[in-house]
Amino acid sequence: MAKKVKCPEFENHERWLVSFADMMTLLFAVFVVLFALKKEGAGATVEQAASAINEEFNTVMEEVPIERRVGPQDAGIGIFDNFKGNQARPPLIKKYPGETENIKVIDSDAKRINAQLEDRLYGPEKNIQAGKDGADRIVSVHRSPDGVRLRLLASHFYEPGEWKLKRTASKELETVSKILKDLGRNITIEGHSDNSAMKSPSGDMTNWELSTMRATSVLRYMIEKENFSPTSIQAAGYASTRPIADNRTPSGRSLNRRIEIRINYDN
Repeated sequence: MAKKVKCPEFENHERWLVSFADMMTLLFAVFVVLFALKKEGAGATVEQAASAINEEFNTVMEEVPIERRVGPQDAGIGIFDNFKGNQARPPLIKKYPGETENIKVIDSDAKRINAQLEDRLYGPEKNIQAGKDGADRIVSVHRSPDGVRLRLLASHFYEPGEWKLKRTASKELETVSKILKDLGRNITIEGHSDNSAMKSPSGDMTNWELSTMRATSVLRYMIEKENFSPTSIQAAGYASTRPIADNRTPSGRSLNRRIEIRINYDN
């Protein structure tokens, strides 16, 4: 009887393809996210992308329009139940209306505020600054990734090294306050300085105290003179940590000494 010949065991040398395919899938997902951020341009931030991912797991089903639901029609809760630890929290950003609608609202407000300032402060023969560029004006409007900011040059509102408002600054502050009050949103008043050493009369104040006290002086004016609600306004000081111009030049330092009023769109 002939002896049976045993076939050699087949060895698969292509198992590496499994790991390679997993890696390519992950890379594809990364580039899709990067492309989405690039497509949104200046209006998108990493925080917004993280919020969008987070809301996919936390959005209550009843917030999603019926025609866009793919699951059960009864209201339910996301898999994380909107909880972080033992404390309940709402989704960071409502999914509907989306971020695109929010950007449109911010752009519309920026144009409206700028038009009102142009008319009330920089109209024909209303102000000596009418012919200057936006960056050099006493008050200017700027669109930023987090919303709208009103920039006030400190040289017009304060004496060098001082935190108390000049009496001559009331006209601009009154105009800005009325525009912001009509908008009806919460605001944050930020104080900024250049990187020069402080030369205060008492000699014990730093740029941190100066920037904070200047922001607080504007806050007090709006609460006491313009009847802003204390719950709708807050102040912060950043010293020289957030420059907008070169601190090596006198003109750059002048621009860095400023008050910025940020209009909040996240609440």
